[in-house]
Amino acid sequence: MKRCIAFMLLLTVCAHGAEDVRFERVPEGGVQPQVATTRDGTLHLVYLIGNPGGGDVRYVTKKSGATGWSEPHTLNSTPATAVAMGTIRGAQIAAGKDDSLHVVWNGPGGKNQPAPLLYSRSLDHGGTFEKQRDLRADTQGLDGGASIAASAKGEVYIVWHGAPAGAAPGEINRRVFVLKSADNGGTFSKPRIANGDDPGVCACCSLKTFVSPTGELITLYRAARSMAQRDITLMISTDGGVTFQHRDVGPWAINACPMSSASVIAAGAKTRAAWEAEGKVYTSLLDESSAALAVSEDKARHPALAMNARGETLITWSVGTGWQKGGQLGWLVLDSSGKATGKRGIKPGVPVWGFTAAYAEDDHFVILY
Repeated sequence: MKRCIAFMLLLTVCAHGAEDVRFERVPEGGVQPQVATTRDGTLHLVYLIGNPGGGDVRYVTKKSGATGWSEPHTLNSTPATAVAMGTIRGAQIAAGKDDSLHVVWNGPGGKNQPAPLLYSRSLDHGGTFEKQRDLRADTQGLDGGASIAASAKGEVYIVWHGAPAGAAPGEINRRVFVLKSADNGGTFSKPRIANGDDPGVCACCSLKTFVSPTGELITLYRAARSMAQRDITLMISTDGGVTFQHRDVGPWAINACPMSSASVIAAGAKTRAAWEAEGKVYTSLLDESSAALAVSEDKARHPALAMNARGETLITWSVGTGWQKGGQLGWLVLDSSGKATGKRGIKPGVPVWGFTAAYAEDDHFVILY
């Protein structure tokens, strides 16, 4: 009897608000989708296919008002150079100046061969992508996934974590590195250490970087100042990646690497973020006065965000996924003031090494999984 009641409750939760949210499997059965939108409303989607230890980055588009995605093509110029294993090392995409597109991903390492940090760009609205480049420089220990952000002024930022050349092993010796391009990805500066005064990064967690509506460079990463404390840390640069300030936004006392990721989105003139802590997904506006809101039950991870024409925000996440283990997806809609609504649900189908992405179609949302 208890199982029947629980099942009926699950059906009720799954159906609530379903008219505002639809679900779509990633093309080709791919995993780890990431979406960027250009000024004309075109959606640009990247995802991974193939061997989890060395697959390919695939790319498709959907024009505003279209009902389906374009024919997929492979973005990486060297085959089998994208890592899906671990769920946090896949491709990330950003739209920049003149609708240029910028993509970064972790490549596979080999015997006595460090894993590369790979980058490609498109200057013709996704028609073609340049030959991939390894931008790791002399940093070592690339592990958790990198992130990329771009501005309308032609700035491109690539952010990742690793260790300086010659550093001793250990998470306390890991640093967050920032590469900056001032010419729309043509050339990049040397890697700059962003957390030299606050060392320690969780090795197998991804990070997320973003250029805010007010021009700040915002990065969320999981610190590892000690083995048993792995807080989500907000890092902000107001001077184009020269100096950085830090504060913790998601404390988590855990003596393990949760292999987590985070999401950031513009919310009007402000910025909203979502992250995992204590096995739940939290969200908050990234200002000093906003408190974090828990939006999920336990075993939730890998949040994604989208905002619709009404100013509502969709938060979606994976449930129960793990190493070589798929799971479910959960979702919740916030109203235009940031308060949780009754529109929420849970659905099976997240594949092994997969997570969700989301985008808006006018007043509605689409969850990719």
